[in-house]
Amino acid sequence: MQSKITASFLKKVLLLTSFISFAQLVHTYSGGAPSGYTGAPGEGSCTSCHSATAITSGPTWSNLTLTRTGGLNTILPNSVNTLTLNLASGTSTDFGFQLCVLPNTASSTSASIGTFSAGSNFDIQTTSASSPNRMYLTQTTSGISASGGTKSYTFNWQTPSTFNGSATFYLAFNEANGDSSSSGDNIYLKTFSVTVLPVRWLDFSATEEGNNLVLRFSTAQEINNQKFEIEQSTDGKNFVTMGSLKGKGNSEQISRYVYTIAGIPTQIMHYRIKQIDFDGQSDYSKIISFNPAVKLPTEVFVSNVNNSLLFSQINTIKEVNVYSLNGALQASFKQIEQAQLSLPSVLPAGVYLLRVSEKDGSIWHKKIGIQN
Repeated sequence: MQSKITASFLKKVLLLTSFISFAQLVHTYSGGAPSGYTGAPGEGSCTSCHSATAITSGPTWSNLTLTRTGGLNTILPNSVNTLTLNLASGTSTDFGFQLCVLPNTASSTSASIGTFSAGSNFDIQTTSASSPNRMYLTQTTSGISASGGTKSYTFNWQTPSTFNGSATFYLAFNEANGDSSSSGDNIYLKTFSVTVLPVRWLDFSATEEGNNLVLRFSTAQEINNQKFEIEQSTDGKNFVTMGSLKGKGNSEQISRYVYTIAGIPTQIMHYRIKQIDFDGQSDYSKIISFNPAVKLPTEVFVSNVNNSLLFSQINTIKEVNVYSLNGALQASFKQIEQAQLSLPSVLPAGVYLLRVSEKDGSIWHKKIGIQN
């Protein structure tokens, strides 16, 4: 006997198929939202799929945080930064989110800044879009469950070497009710501001050299850097500008700067460097102090960029000798008048012994590595 397929039966099959497809769609979203729903310029948000109105205030919204050791305003270009997204809810233990980062002046066609990586965190994953070129961070299936109504997602953000200034993280957070449907969920939108500094600061020191006080500082990278202004303070709070030095503009090499102040201060002085971009934005170095009553020990640094030795002070040094480890003299410096001593260009890479004779008769040694 043959079964008769009726119109009523076909309608039931189609309805069942539609329900299965919808259920699969909801399950797919539970493993990570589709790209482009953070509420950033040119994007929709999770409200595009969930029957909800975006929430931008209230207790739960206030408890959504993005943190980084050292803060969000001291991020360096071309660096890997570990950040933690903290989500909390008083009503739900099922979370979903999507995150992206754009320049704070972003338009609908702006690309993402840098790249995300999940590392060994299996609760998160990355997705991307090509038009515009954007990268996103979202939860995985295992990252939905939020025991106790709180969840932290730790990830890495690699900043590009060519960007500095203000950027914005765009977050869409789904406080789900767990009924496997698109209704009844709360969707929160929030932004977090970060600052990528234009200069990667290295060392900064103030030392006596003869009858002068010499400030030395260096950078490992500069972006859009017009100049440095040297500032001095007697209390560490109120600073005045002493002078300026021209910056390198854009550089990914170590750059060293020297600023000489005539005379030695008779009281404790504090110094900092103000870095100024071509567009007027600025940033500050750390603050250092000089105490004329305290005589600091001499320090020496090796610059493999220009194959030289750099001393923190020279007014106490009488003689510098460089030996190979077998005792052979490789270089000798007497009557030292500058803090940077150039090593012989033919000196092979390796480990050497530095012998420094001070004017007070003391002698100290240090092993140094030369890369060439």
